[in-house]
Amino acid sequence: MIANKIKPKIVKAINKLPTKAIIKRNSVNEFGEPEGEVVICEVTGLFHEGNNQVTSISMDKGEVKRNKQQFLMVVYDDETMKIKENDIAYIDNDKFEIKDLGNQNRMNVYLDLNLKLVK
Repeated sequence: MIANKIKPKIVKAINKLPTKAIIKRNSVNEFGEPEGEVVICEVTGLFHEGNNQVTSISMDKGEVKRNKQQFLMVVYDDETMKIKENDIAYIDNDKFEIKDLGNQNRMNVYLDLNLKLVK
């Protein structure tokens, strides 16, 4: 199928510029009280910046400010299927919140995780 043609290309791209990430989730106990972060999985993916997204337009100066979206592309497998939206990804010394899984066309070949930097 098409998935058999796409997956090797994704793996090849990830192996050229690998980025390691630790995915954690805030857990709660049976009473709904927060217990802290629990490690969900450790993944290797391709960190990249995507299309520009207009975040604000300043009319005073006539300038348009843009933010680049940040993504982590990972191969869909038994480990990455555990990832959910709002999980936390630690890449190097940065902390990112996963805003969208990016499972393209629900093909379960790869996830292009949309990340938001947490300050």
